[in-house]
Parts: sequence; C-alpha cells; structure tokens
Amino acid sequence: MSRKTVVLKIPRSFLRYYELSSDVVEVQGPEDATILDLIRLAELPEMEFGLASINGDREFLSYKPKDGQFIELHPILMGG
Repeated sequence: MSRKTVVLKIPRSFLRYYELSSDVVEVQGPEDATILDLIRLAELPEMEFGLASINGDREFLSYKPKDGQFIELHPILMGG
C-alpha cells in the first residue's frame, strides 16, 4: 500500500497544554488517510480540532490530503 507524508501545524497556544516539542509535526500514513486519521497517528488531541486549512482553503477533517501537503489545524472555538 502506498503511503504519504504530511506536515501538521498546531496552534502555538497548544504547546502550553500538551507536551509537544514543536508546533509542527510530520506524520506518515496510508494514501487514503484523512486529516483526522493523521491527527490520530500523530497522537495529537483530536477533540481539540474542528477544521483545517491547506493553502488558505478550509477543509473538514474528513478531507484526504495529498502527499507533501502542509496542513494548519484550527481549534474548536467555544463561546459563552
């Protein structure tokens, strides 16, 4: 099975709450992996993210990125 590698960009504010060495994580997964699958493979807190953007275009976490893409993860916003 073919694999792909993408880069996940995490909001810098998350570094305060999670023990991550960087706000950028490179992750490999199967060719048909969704953004959510890649978040799980990278062992990131999946419940924190609601959307992603690739080249400025918003994408749902069900989007299947292409090999080499840079994906910015956006937190779920809570109001009150």
